[in-house]
Amino acid sequence: MSQENVEIVRRLIALGEQAREGGLSEAPADLVTPDVEIDLSRRVFNPETYRGLDGLRRLHEQMQEVWAEWHVTAERIVAAGDRVVSIEMVRGRGRGSGLETESRYASIWTFVDGRVARIEIGFRPDEALGLVGLGE
Repeated sequence: MSQENVEIVRRLIALGEQAREGGLSEAPADLVTPDVEIDLSRRVFNPETYRGLDGLRRLHEQMQEVWAEWHVTAERIVAAGDRVVSIEMVRGRGRGSGLETESRYASIWTFVDGRVARIEIGFRPDEALGLVGLGE
């Protein structure tokens, strides 16, 4: 199951990139639980936790409002039981400011019955790996 979970994370990251190009027409209900939580409480600006498929859509809409463009590149994805850590490089350009930014962080994806139930975003890579029992 671990490799399958890694592939689901890859698909969701790729889906996010596709949605950035053409909008999020349909939430990936086959890949996430109906009550999925996306925890962005570690953000400095607008820390929030989004819940459910509607929350996922709302997050995407907010990203489109703030960012003229953004790209997420998964540098490393590793499985740890029912959790997966993705280490990502994110590049973006603000819609209003034109400011370009780059950030590297890790996310912890928790799976229940083969679907993502929770995504916690914004860890330092070594921190995330340590939290799931893996060391760098």
